[in-house]
Amino acid sequence: MDRPSGIWRRVAGAGFALGLVLTGVTPAGAGAAGDVLAAFCADDHSSARVRPGSALPERNHITPAEQAAAERDAQQRFAARVAQGFTPAAAVTVPVVFHVVTGSGGAGNLTDATVSAQISAMNEHFSGGENAGAPDTGYRFTLQETKRWANANWFNNVDSPSVEADMKGSTRVGGASTLNIWSTNTGYLGFATFPSWYDRDPELDGVVIQYGSVPGGPIANYNEGDTATHETGHWLGLYHTFQGGCNGKGDEVADTPAQSSPTNGCPIGRDSCNKKPGVDPIHNYMDYSYDSCYYEFTTGQVTRMNSMWTAYRA
Repeated sequence: MDRPSGIWRRVAGAGFALGLVLTGVTPAGAGAAGDVLAAFCADDHSSARVRPGSALPERNHITPAEQAAAERDAQQRFAARVAQGFTPAAAVTVPVVFHVVTGSGGAGNLTDATVSAQISAMNEHFSGGENAGAPDTGYRFTLQETKRWANANWFNNVDSPSVEADMKGSTRVGGASTLNIWSTNTGYLGFATFPSWYDRDPELDGVVIQYGSVPGGPIANYNEGDTATHETGHWLGLYHTFQGGCNGKGDEVADTPAQSSPTNGCPIGRDSCNKKPGVDPIHNYMDYSYDSCYYEFTTGQVTRMNSMWTAYRA
C-alpha cells in the first residue's frame, strides 16, 4: 500500500497505524440507526478490515522486516529507559481527552453519558472484568475532558490522511501519556497509532473510532465499546493476534496462540493454525471478533504493554 502523504510514507519504517474497517456504514444522525452490514474480509497480513468492494486502503501492511525493525527499536528504547531509572509500573492511570466530532445537523453526536459509558467499558475490559480468568492489566482511564467539534469534513473524511492530519493537528491535547480519542464517521470501525510514532509525529498520536461503535451505538455486533479497547491496545503497543499468521513470531506475545487470519463472529473452537498449539484466541480484544465474544487480554500482552509504555510513553 502506497500513499503520497508523510503519514502514509512512515508505514515503511518502524511506525504504523492499525485499524478495523467497518462494512456498509451509512451516515446517520445522533441515535439514528444506519444500515450496517457485518461482512468483513481481510488477508492474514492485513491490519484493517475492508468491506467487500470498498475503495478504502489498508491502514498498513506490516511486513516481517518492518515488524523486526519495530521490535529492535522498542527493545533499544526500553533498555535505554531502564538505564535511566524507569521501570514498568504495576498500575498506570491514563488521562483521556475524548473528541466528539459531528457532521451536518449534529450527525454522530454522542451525549456525555455515552462518552462516560465508553470510558467505563474500557476500564472494565482493561481490568479483566468480563471474565474471572482474565488478568487485570493495571491500566485505568480517566476522562480528562470532552471536546466537541462541528466539522463535517473531519467527520466524514477522516480516512483521508490529509484530513486526519488536519483534524488531529488542530485538536490534539497533551503529551505521549495522554490518550486522545476522536469519534467520527470513519469507514473503519477504528484505527490507532503505535507508541513508536510519537517522537516523529506527536500531533497524530491517538485513536479514531466509528461513532456507532460506542456502547448502545447503531452498529450491530460492534456496539459494546470494544473497538475503543481494541484500538487502545494498539496505542499501547499490541499487534493483532493474527499478526504474521501461522509462522514467524506472530504478535510477539508467547501466550496468544498462532492464528492465520482474523476472526469473524465468535466461532468457538476455531483452529486456523492446527499444527501449532492452542485454538485461535477469539476472545482476545486484539482479534476481530464480535464485541460480545471478547473478554480478555493475556498476561503476555500485559507485559508487552508495560514494556511499550516504559519505552515510549512514561
